[in-house]
This record gives sequence, C-alpha cells and structure tokens, in this order.
Amino acid sequence: METNERKKQKLNKLSEKYKIHDDLIIARSARKTIRYIEKNTENFPKEYKVLKSKIIDSCYKILEWTYRSNIFQEKENKKEIIVHIQMLNFYLEEALRKDLITNKKFTNYTNHLLEIDKMVRSWFKYEEIK
Repeated sequence: METNERKKQKLNKLSEKYKIHDDLIIARSARKTIRYIEKNTENFPKEYKVLKSKIIDSCYKILEWTYRSNIFQEKENKKEIIVHIQMLNFYLEEALRKDLITNKKFTNYTNHLLEIDKMVRSWFKYEEIK
C-alpha cells in the first residue's frame, strides 16, 4: 500500500497539471463548499441517504456548470448554476427541518451559497455590459 505521503505527492502532481481553472473564483468557492458540506453530511442516518445524495450531487452540479459556463460562455449555463443553488438550498432546508443539520450549519451553508449566487449574478451583469 502507498503511504499517505506518496498519495499526496501524486495528488499534487495531478492538481498541478489541471491548475488552469484555479483562477476561477466561483469554482474555487464551489470546491470549498463541496468539501465543507461533504464533511458535514457524512453522519446522515441511512434512511436519509437520498437526501444526502441530492445535496452532494447539487454541490457537484454547481461546480460542473461553473466550468461549463466558463468554457462555453453561454447564458443558459449560468442559469443552471442558479437552479442548482436553489435546489441545494431546498435540500438543506429539508435537512434542517429533519434535524439532520443544526441552524448554525444551515446558516453557514446558505452563506456559502449566497456568496456563489452573488458572484454568478455579477457574472451575468458583466457579460451583458460587454
């Protein structure tokens, strides 16, 4: 088995290879949000695995559509980001309602999402001005 250090080195090499998208502030924020939410949804009870899956999937969709928007520069792709943010907000509300997350975590999650939402909407406005 590989040691943790060797795994980290391999991951760093791979990361360096694909660093071209690191300057995307929205993508960086989305990746940070994914890591934060994934870490905090690990302990969801098994009966809520569908909700957990929807939450994680929406996080990844936000990141995916951010990359698509940057590459293809189409307004429709940016709209998809907003849709996934709104769906993720709904899923998080459900998790809060079912006492799977605390009010504090919910507030933190929604603050992250609000930040991404504002950036995407600013991106819309910037594209319209151009």
